Amino acid sequence: MDFTRALDSTNSNSAGGLAGFDAAEAAPEYTPIPPGIYAARVVRGEFCSTKAGADAYRLRFEVTEGEQAGRTIVRTWTFGPKALPYTKRELAPFGLTTTAKLLSPFPEPGREYLVQLLVVLQRGNDGVERNDVKRIDLVRVVDSPASAFLLPPRSEGGPK
Repeated sequence: MDFTRALDSTNSNSAGGLAGFDAAEAAPEYTPIPPGIYAARVVRGEFCSTKAGADAYRLRFEVTEGEQAGRTIVRTWTFGPKALPYTKRELAPFGLTTTAKLLSPFPEPGREYLVQLLVVLQRGNDGVERNDVKRIDLVRVVDSPASAFLLPPRSEGGPK
């Protein structure tokens, strides 16, 4: 059986899909953004694990202004005995104050968190330079007008 034409009808647009793989150019190598202060927004927060398997929480930020606009920066906090008080302090301005909130989607639908980041470069033991977020200042929280059209949580009516 010949499967060479099996993919012709799927993902056949020129912008992507398997059919566009051969013609695509590889993305440039990752380079950290220069040290500085950046206006950014929170793209996503999520409970995760470190490479060593420890519990952690990760916030992903997108730079919103200047030459680096569109670039993302990630900050991860751990829950070890020494780190826990600092993690709790630094996540509190985002309302991430309970385990339930850490396990819920963040940011909430219809809400945008705008921040100012102090970013530095740090060289790892492997000699590779990476960005490190040293300070996060919450500038404001914006509620989207679309949030008025969201469905209420289950506790406010509807099927249980």
